[in-house]
Formats: sequence, structure tokens, C-alpha cells
Amino acid sequence: MSAIHWSAAKVPLRQLLAEPQFGLFSDLDGTLAPIAATPEAAALTPTNRQHLQALAAELPLVALISGRRAASLQAKVGLPGLVYVGNHGLEQWLDGNVVGLPQAASYRAALQQAHSEIQALLPPGAVVEDKDLTLSIHYRQTPDPRAFLLSWGVQLRAIAQQHGLEMFTGKMVLEVRPPVAVDKGVALQALAAEHQLRAALFLGDDISDLSALQAVRTLRAQGVHAWGVGVRSADAPAELLDEADYLADGVADVEALLAFILAARQAAGA
Repeated sequence: MSAIHWSAAKVPLRQLLAEPQFGLFSDLDGTLAPIAATPEAAALTPTNRQHLQALAAELPLVALISGRRAASLQAKVGLPGLVYVGNHGLEQWLDGNVVGLPQAASYRAALQQAHSEIQALLPPGAVVEDKDLTLSIHYRQTPDPRAFLLSWGVQLRAIAQQHGLEMFTGKMVLEVRPPVAVDKGVALQALAAEHQLRAALFLGDDISDLSALQAVRTLRAQGVHAWGVGVRSADAPAELLDEADYLADGVADVEALLAFILAARQAAGA
């Protein structure tokens, strides 16, 4: 079916939220926090912070699943009671420590070698971010981001492949990751099983969130009442919006959606 705006689906959303074992999953950047010039400049909106804090007290599970490092994600949000999953599912913040997947950790040396080679090649405006288990090549600040991708994308991918790594695209970013079969969707399904969820909602805005939306469909086929929300923006990937069940119009609209979720949950008394 074609995705509709979430406000046109309040009845099914209320049914979803009435399920006691309901979990909320979300990306951070571009979903709960506006996209910024640099990862360091991004900030969770005060309204979304308030909503997340309240929802953490209401729901069995509120989980943030991000491409950021788990420690960076936790530091940016800093709310107790949330689950923080970083590096696209490769690591999680647990009891003040970052726990990474061993199979990903074995690629640290390859990532460092790729980092050095990529850093030496990048033109002005492009920056490579070392995220321990992955690398992010940010090119939003280059003079012509589209030209950068066309000119450098193939060469950077070749470097990644030479070191046994994989490359993925995002909003003005290239992600270099270990060839480990883990992504946001795998992380979402694992958390849903761990917390024995009977209902779930995921919010995301970028191509890396596609796997989570697909995981939502898998859960639904397994009998879990699960839906996915795609967050629209000028550069939102069409594939993401096509896969979503519902749509939200940017971060401000996500604030309204979280307010609805909180009010509906409290009204249901689940």
C-alpha cells in the first residue's frame, strides 16, 4: 500500500499503542534531531527530549538505533531508561560501557588502514570520521557534494574493498563497515525478541533505516503488530518512503507524532 501521513491513521495507531508490550524504535539524526553541518553540531530538539523522557517511563522499551557510535549517541541524548544501539547495530551502550560484536572488532586493523589511505586522499571539505567499528566519510561541506560523490565514490569504495570492507551510502555520507551481517533491522528484531514485544513502531529518515522498515514487515508477518514511519525531507531516499507504512514531515512533525504516542499511551492506560 502507499504510505499515508501518520495523522490520517490515528485509529490504527491507537490500537497499536494499546498493546502493553509496545516498543518504540527511532533513528536520531534527521528524525529526532535536525541534520547539521557536522555530526558534532547535531542536537536532539528540546521537545523530542521531553517526549522521549516521558515515553521511557511509559513504555517497556524505547530504543535509539543509529549510525553514530553508541557512546556518541548516548552522550547526545543522555536520557536514562533508553536503549542505545550504535554503528548500525554493531555495538550497544550497556551499563556505562560500549559492547561491540566480536566479529566486527576483528576488522579494526583493516578499518585503521583504510582510514589512513582515505584521509590522505580526501579533498577540502570532506572529512573521515573514525567510529571504531566503522568509518564515515562526510562530504556535505565540499564545494559540490554531488560532484564529490561522482568523482570519488568509486575510488573510495575500491579502498574499502581492498581491505575486505564494505561501503554504503547515506545523506551526504559514505559508510565503511565490516562485512558482518548486522544492520539496524537485525538490531531491531533482536531487541523485539529480547523484550518480547507484541507491538512496535520504528521511525527513520535515511537509506540505512530501510533495513529497519523491512524488519518491521518481518515482525508483522510473525504476528507482531508493527509499523514503520518514514520521515520526509528534501533528500529523503525514495526507497525509504516506499517501504514505510506511514509518513512524517520532518523533525517538527516527529515531535507531534511523539506527543500523540504519549497521549494515546496514557489514555489507553496500557
